Formats: sequence, C-alpha cells, structure tokens
Amino acid sequence: MRRRIPSTTALLCFEAAARTENFAQAANDLNMTQSALSRQIQTLEAFIKQQLFTRAKQRVKLTSAGKTLISELTPQLEKIEATLLKIRSHGDLEGALNIGTYPTFGSRWLMPKLMEISQELPGFTLNTITYLANEDIDPSLIDIAIVQGDPPWKEFRADYFFSETLVVIANSESDMVGGDDLMSLLEQRILQHTTRLESWKIWLNSQEYELQKPIIGPMFSQFEMLIDAVKRGHGMAVVPKLLVEKELTDGKLVLAHPHEHTPESAYYLLTPSVKVGTPKIERIRKWLLRRVGAQISPGG
Repeated sequence: MRRRIPSTTALLCFEAAARTENFAQAANDLNMTQSALSRQIQTLEAFIKQQLFTRAKQRVKLTSAGKTLISELTPQLEKIEATLLKIRSHGDLEGALNIGTYPTFGSRWLMPKLMEISQELPGFTLNTITYLANEDIDPSLIDIAIVQGDPPWKEFRADYFFSETLVVIANSESDMVGGDDLMSLLEQRILQHTTRLESWKIWLNSQEYELQKPIIGPMFSQFEMLIDAVKRGHGMAVVPKLLVEKELTDGKLVLAHPHEHTPESAYYLLTPSVKVGTPKIERIRKWLLRRVGAQISPGG
C-alpha cells in the first residue's frame, strides 16, 4: 500500500524554512535555489491543503498549521536521522556504547572495568546511564544494562552475570555490633534501601528467623548514601558485600553479624532484544561476561 505522505525533500525544505524563518537562508543551508525551495513548500501546502507560512518581504512566519506541523515533524526527523546513523554503524566493531547501571554499582564496581575496557579495546567510547530502579531501564537509551533481580526480563536478552552476597554492616567505632544474637541486632537502629526493602527479611529468613513486625527505619534511594550513613554511625544496614569490600578491608566498616547470605536473585547482563547481534554490543557483552567468568547463554 502506498503511503500518503509528501516527499522527504519537501519536508526537509519546510523544516529548514521554519527554523530560519527565511527562504533564502533555508535554501542556502540546503544547497539549493530559493525558487526550488519555494516550489517544494508550495507542493507541501497543496498536499496538506493548508497554508504553512505568511510571507512578508524577506521574512516568513509560521501559520497555526505550520506551527503544529513543525512541532510534530522535528522529533520525527531527528528520530529518523538517529536510526539511519545507528544502522550505518550497525556492523562496526568499535564506537560509542551506552551502559546502564545503578549509581553506586557503577562507581564502585563498573568504573574500574570500564577503564580496563578502554585499555584493552581503545576503539570504544563507553557512556554510562544510571537508573535507581529496574523499571526505569529504557531499552531505547541503553545498549547493555547491568541489573539485580530475577528473570524474565521483558524486551531484553538476559545473561546470568554473577551472584551477590548480603551482609550486615556497621560503623567500626560504634557499639551497635550484636554478635550472633539476632534479637540484639534488631534492637539497633536499622537503615534501609528504598528499592531493596526485602533485604533484611531475606537475610533474616536465611537463618530461619521470621520477623514479628515490619522493620522501621530511615530509607535511602542510593547505596552510596546508605553506606555513608552507616560509616557516620547512623545505624546498620544489609548491603551487597561487593559494594563495601574496600571499607571492610580498610576497617572503616565491620560486619555487624558474621552471617553472610547469597540469595537466588543475582546480577544479570541485559541486551535490548532489538539490538541483539549488533557486533560492537556483542563484543563488549562477551568481554564483560569473560571478565567475571560467566558463561555466555546458549546461542550467544
């Protein structure tokens, strides 16, 4: 079926004229004569049966119909341009990639890996896009994402990345450490992460301990803020151990309880389904999976 749209030349002429409000300048920008540009706009006006400009000497002004059209047309032209640029670089083994990550995970775990990638694969430009919750991940913005949770992941191919170990941390100078006594531990001030509210329950259930009432305590939207609050002595928290390895090593934080738990929920490497098979994405994906010793999924 033939689509009922005008020529792209007419649309580009209109967009240039609307942007400059000057037919002569628009024609110059498009490397064509002013009369040719005028004919294209007249053809467009005849097609949509609306006047798009009011003419006054050297200047032109958009009509109401023209303003409506340019507001709808500009983002569509930008999207087409971005798509064509993406397709042109589809087979490239190098180039720019957007990697999605949580803020604290990105700064504490991913950033050193990005430095390694830059050294081993110098042809890549790696940009990071952060999100606080898994539902915020936009497959149109990212090429690869690292998430924690449970599959399935709609609109993505998911590769198992690695497990995480949950621990309870406290300030090394505080008197909050409760030893092996869970009751004493829970009498202390409890801090929580807003998107990981089940962490305390998961950690306690792994010791066959059932909470008698919901945990109430200050909540933080980022692990960086949560960890900093613990370091300043505001309370204790359950966190992924990989995020606090440095503080535990240098003694700024300590384990408030010796128990460590590795839940079934894990980290996954996600690739938007529509981008699966793109050579440069696959190259970075395989590098990251090899870097953590993971197995590439069947057919990957």
